[in-house]
Amino acid sequence: MTRGSVSKLVTTHGSRWGRIQPDGDAREIFFNAAALDEAADFLSLNLGQPVDFEEHTDQVNGSHAERVSPATSPAPNGEPPETVLATTDPEKPRDGKRN
Repeated sequence: MTRGSVSKLVTTHGSRWGRIQPDGDAREIFFNAAALDEAADFLSLNLGQPVDFEEHTDQVNGSHAERVSPATSPAPNGEPPETVLATTDPEKPRDGKRN
């Protein structure tokens, strides 16, 4: 499993997906709500929250995360989870409604 932080969450028009930034890596990896472990709830995730996941790559979807779950233990190297400043579009609140 790889450790990262949630960098984007989208819940609009019935769609639920997001992006994870792996610790120590500048790129972002796509995931959808179906990629969450059974015990995880998409709506309970927060920006910047540490998560564990498996990265998979295929010709159709490219790089994406599977078996995403909130991190409940220290990072694999024994260090506390790294905090990543998350960014999101302020014009599109998490619930998809504009104020």
